[in-house]
Amino acid sequence: MGRILLLAADGRLQVFVSPFVLWELERVLARPKIGFEPGKIRETLEALKEVAHVVQPKTKVDVIASHEPDNRILECALAAKADVLVTGDLKDIRPLGRFEGIEILTPREFLYKYFPPT
Repeated sequence: MGRILLLAADGRLQVFVSPFVLWELERVLARPKIGFEPGKIRETLEALKEVAHVVQPKTKVDVIASHEPDNRILECALAAKADVLVTGDLKDIRPLGRFEGIEILTPREFLYKYFPPT
């Protein structure tokens, strides 16, 4: 289990996902570049579901034109009233830096800023 999920399991932070985020994560983990085996994908998704709160976004967002489905990620962050959106999407989401007051960081940036190594 990744460090962010461990922190969530310990109650040190809250994680929010939407059904789309779960679907997108499953799709991304299955890519050859990432290379997760089907069993590892299921294990990761189950671990995430155990610690995450599922939100149902109500607000439609149309900020990212280059890859429209990424707007669903922003919608999830809004529905969660998130302080930080953690993403590995370096092409379309991370470059925004902030969205509606929500800080956008990579997992590494997030951990370094909020849970630095001791």
